[in-house]
Amino acid sequence: MSQNPIQTVHLEEKKFIGFPVTSSFSFHEPKRIEEAKREFLERKHEIRHVVNPDEYVCPHFSSEVLFTYFFCMEVSELEDIPEGMIGFTIPVRNYVTTRSDTDPYEVLHTYIKDNGIDHNPKALALEVYQFADPEWPGKVDVFVPIKEI
Repeated sequence: MSQNPIQTVHLEEKKFIGFPVTSSFSFHEPKRIEEAKREFLERKHEIRHVVNPDEYVCPHFSSEVLFTYFFCMEVSELEDIPEGMIGFTIPVRNYVTTRSDTDPYEVLHTYIKDNGIDHNPKALALEVYQFADPEWPGKVDVFVPIKEI
């Protein structure tokens, strides 16, 4: 079992374009998420102003009944948003981050709790995948938003 060290990082504003998918926890349909991913992979070439063509990012958030997950590319400009996709900006934010062969969210939330850090539940968490090797969880960088420290 391997795990990278947990780090606290400060990320500048980021812009994304991609496909959202929303599902309820009680009636979760994994096929809907796979369909959004398939469509994203088929149409990612339509996204302009890509910052890193080797990776895709999955910002997401949840409430007590729903979650929304995005398949996106980071872009330098929110222009020329393809049909059916959305563009949005994530403001400057602090995160704790790691990569782990076990559940990285469990690792990060334990770290947050054990270190008296305040999680920011209103902000988007990020998963950064490499197109060449998108293996979950061992090859994915996970960022959990925290409040200012």
